[in-house]
Amino acid sequence: MATKKSTACTLKVGQIEKNPILALGVSAKDVSEYERVTKAFGNVAPAIVGQRGNMYSMLSGQAKLEACAHSGLKEIPAIVADVGGEEEQMKLSLLLSTVREEGGALSEGAFINILTGQHGVARRDLAKLLKKSKSWISKRQSLDAKLSENVKEMVKGGAVCARAAEEIAKLPGDLQTGFAAKASMEGLSKAKVAQLVRLYRRGDTSDAVRDAILRDPLAVLGAQAGKPGTVRLERRGMHGRIPGSIRLLIRLASELKGFLAEADAEEMETVRASLDSLRPAWADLGAALELARVSPGKQGGGAHD
Repeated sequence: MATKKSTACTLKVGQIEKNPILALGVSAKDVSEYERVTKAFGNVAPAIVGQRGNMYSMLSGQAKLEACAHSGLKEIPAIVADVGGEEEQMKLSLLLSTVREEGGALSEGAFINILTGQHGVARRDLAKLLKKSKSWISKRQSLDAKLSENVKEMVKGGAVCARAAEEIAKLPGDLQTGFAAKASMEGLSKAKVAQLVRLYRRGDTSDAVRDAILRDPLAVLGAQAGKPGTVRLERRGMHGRIPGSIRLLIRLASELKGFLAEADAEEMETVRASLDSLRPAWADLGAALELARVSPGKQGGGAHD
């Protein structure tokens, strides 16, 4: 595919037409965030625009443009994308709006740890720069320093949100992946994850209850809701657990199939290792399915203490 041409330049703010569609998603907070950037480091964040005669249409960076106007800046760095007419420009604008900006919670944590650890920047100075609390700084640091690599991958992929990951990071590292997978599969909110993690870390929580939290978090939550202060170690029936797991697996398999169909050779090569790691897991599942087909399973059920 031929590479589209683009030009880096500096434009007058008045030369760029505001995009009313992009403005729908721009909040006052977004604008103030970019205003803080310009005050601290100057006008360093470029906008992406398309050309219309002597004027330019905003394709990405509406908040940056409004921040410049609020700050009294007359110029803004810009990338002029040569993508054709209005239809192609709108397609590019839509595509850019769906692409997550680099950074996010994991990157923020890594930046903070490097700045404080290697460069000696005080956490209070970072809190002042970012207008965040010291607690926020600490939570971001824990994502980088304490969260297991597997759970970090879940955060990157969107299976676990950053706020839930901050709670998961409080668990022992070797337990985080299994618990995060359960939390994702069961659709647990950040509040529910925090509740379970607090219970796990309490000094008076028994080993049996801790095991139940990792094995069947929904049952523990249900028991807590039914009897405050107590946890009954009852498993949710297989008739409820298995269909839910199957539905999740089918949905994820369908998504993966679509991704593989759209990926080009270069993209496929970058994910080759991940695909190879899927094969033994798929083989194990196949063996379990075959065993379930020929075996009636456990008859009855053991009593729980």
